[in-house]
Amino acid sequence: MVKDDSDRLSALRHELRKRLGDERYELWLGSQTSLELDAQTLRVRCTSKAEVQWFRRKLGAALAECATGVFGETPEILFDWAGETQRTLDFATTNGAQTASEPASVVVPPSQVIEPVERVAPRPRHSFEDFVVGAANRLAAQAAREVAQQPGRFSPLLMYGPAGTGKSHLLSAVAQHARRSRARVRVMQLTAEQFTSQFLEALERRALPGFRQKMRSLDVLLIDDVHFLAGKKATLEELLYTIDALHAHGGQVVLASDRATAELQSVSADLASRVSAGLSVALDPPDYQTRVGILRAMAERMQIPLEDAVLNLVAQQVVGSGRLLSGAINRLVAAGMAVGKPISVELAEPVIAEFCRQHTPQVRLADIQRAVCEVFGVESSSLKSQRKTRAVAEPRMLAMWLARRYTRAALSEIGDFFGRRSHSTVVSAQKKFDKLIGAHGQMVVGDQVCQVEEAVRRIEAKLRTA
Repeated sequence: MVKDDSDRLSALRHELRKRLGDERYELWLGSQTSLELDAQTLRVRCTSKAEVQWFRRKLGAALAECATGVFGETPEILFDWAGETQRTLDFATTNGAQTASEPASVVVPPSQVIEPVERVAPRPRHSFEDFVVGAANRLAAQAAREVAQQPGRFSPLLMYGPAGTGKSHLLSAVAQHARRSRARVRVMQLTAEQFTSQFLEALERRALPGFRQKMRSLDVLLIDDVHFLAGKKATLEELLYTIDALHAHGGQVVLASDRATAELQSVSADLASRVSAGLSVALDPPDYQTRVGILRAMAERMQIPLEDAVLNLVAQQVVGSGRLLSGAINRLVAAGMAVGKPISVELAEPVIAEFCRQHTPQVRLADIQRAVCEVFGVESSSLKSQRKTRAVAEPRMLAMWLARRYTRAALSEIGDFFGRRSHSTVVSAQKKFDKLIGAHGQMVVGDQVCQVEEAVRRIEAKLRTA
């Protein structure tokens, strides 16, 4: 039984999260939207009029149905974007006639909710089905599927790579698949910090036998951020015994880290040795085609219509992790909501340009020059020369493209830096490399032909140490 208004609102938010899914709930009903209950009036406080209009159109029916289910009857729903309580329709007198002024808050009668949304069945998050596979993560995805279907086949399995490349997603997918495919399977997924906390708590409570029995009798143990254990000698020793115990009875251990096997030597030589006996697979930042796939999957889950031109634009400009792509999508949605317009290429271009400026390393033109020269093996004077051979012209154009992405320098400033070239030359370089990346093009780096995105990735790695 829901007792007071606070409990009723908490129950309502719980139902809405189940109904909408975590991503849509956080986007539209997260911390930026407040719900208040006064008797039988439910007030929804939004940040703008555009948000109110979108909310009424897309989520009004879901809100009314969930409220009815929780409260037992449908309340009067009041949308407010002015931050104050006002009458639903405020009449002003003009030349003796009454005219309706713009309401600061809008009541949605239970029987007149606009455009009911289609009920979306709850979907498990972080499954294999919604993991977008590409060249950068194909081996890791396949290895994760194998151990989910046949625990113990590759144990321990280490998945490593930078943040936002899908390691935690695959850990959750393994856990979900293992629980779903086998009866009475014992699966535990936790972070290295949680493993440490549970171990230390058991130690303090003198309950180590129970902790060890729980961990070592598992069929599948998944631990994220295993590099967190650096310097924690007692916890590492406990984990090693646990890995050995699971291996002895055919159990499966899956670890995730930002470090490869060789780099785990700095965490624990014994842990690196155990991992070497299993399988290590890398997850790299997604390439262009994978980024397009990730963006399309995100848009579908959030029920946001995005045309291919917009998806391609974001994938070209936002070169980074899945989390960065998610942030870009959220920024686009917020921008479209603010102006009350669909998300078009024209709307997206300045929004994504600003997003990239805010979320990319702040580097100098000299840093870009140094990184490009190191990767391509050319002299810095060559980039500023008038030479037009391919071995010099392509690195120079790529340097200009990177300058547009990573700096706030004006076109004229970039042109002057790279040999007193005109701003139109910089624009031409930017367009050329936008097309090359979009077409998954190639270029010569040193004596080898490689994908343009690979060249960019190498330069970006240099820039991170600038």
